[in-house]
Amino acid sequence: MSDPILNIALWLRNYVFSLVEYFGKILGIPPSMYEYITGLIMFLIGFLAFGLDILFIVWMERKVIGRIHNRRSVTETGPVGFFQNIADVVKLLVKEDIIPLGADRFFHDILPPITAAVTLIPLVVIPFAPHFYVVRLSISLLLAFGVMALVPGLILLIGWAGGSKYTLLGGFRSGLQLIAYEIPLSLLLISIVIVTRSLDLVTIVESQSHLWNIVRLPLGALLFFIVGTMELERAPFDIPEAEGEIVAGWRTEYPGIKFGLFYGTEYFHFFVTSSLFVTLFLGGWHGPLLPPLVWFLIKVHLVMILWIWVRLTFFRPRPDQLLRICFKYMIPLAFLNLLWAIGYVAFISY
Repeated sequence: MSDPILNIALWLRNYVFSLVEYFGKILGIPPSMYEYITGLIMFLIGFLAFGLDILFIVWMERKVIGRIHNRRSVTETGPVGFFQNIADVVKLLVKEDIIPLGADRFFHDILPPITAAVTLIPLVVIPFAPHFYVVRLSISLLLAFGVMALVPGLILLIGWAGGSKYTLLGGFRSGLQLIAYEIPLSLLLISIVIVTRSLDLVTIVESQSHLWNIVRLPLGALLFFIVGTMELERAPFDIPEAEGEIVAGWRTEYPGIKFGLFYGTEYFHFFVTSSLFVTLFLGGWHGPLLPPLVWFLIKVHLVMILWIWVRLTFFRPRPDQLLRICFKYMIPLAFLNLLWAIGYVAFISY
């Protein structure tokens, strides 16, 4: 059975191409440029849809936090308070851009958009549905996590460029988390590759058509969830941004639109990490009755709600406790998960 979402996307692409062809003939644009212009317009449409979903995620998090706190959260601006996010964006856009005297002006200006762009790169290889991805690579798993590993390094540079002890401490704390969680994360990815026999995210999803990896590797899924919390720097592992200790960490000296870019980057990263968790452990687009893309998005948003719940449940550890958790507990458990993956392939899957 054909995917109705994919059919709509193909129809929209053909419609946009026909419009480009019509206006291209009027404006004298070379026919060789039609495909490029169509691709650019489709990218902008997809980015707009993604932006609207990010606004929904921010609203959803506010509402979920309100329910857990037994309060109403945002209600006044727009239907059920949804337009409050748009009002916040406008507020950030009109705020003055203040650069501290001790800051590096060049990096202070250029790092926020670079960080946002780098965070979005893994979306290129994530399969949202069969044949619904930007590009398929045989090493897409390595590309996605390799790019995501750059973000803490950028945060360290952002902390230095802020010209403040708070931003610098936040940057160093982010680097500390990177060192702490990269080893168990690497071991987890090796176990995924062993079980699925592939580095291709599409193949990894297809291998879960009958049994999801969360059933094959339950310990691996739990560890990935913890590592993902560290990667996202969300509570209880929001050590680089701890408001009670270092004000707002590496984001302290970045006002207005720059802070807005960092805030948006946090939710871009949130969406990407949840998508990877769904792709690696929850069967990706697989599900009954509904179109594959709908199933994928439902799973992603449910994982986000679970992360929000965790954010409000556990206390923040100290940096030394974070290292103890990773090196004393998570690395041995990751090795145990790796041995289980080897045993699963050797004795159960055949």
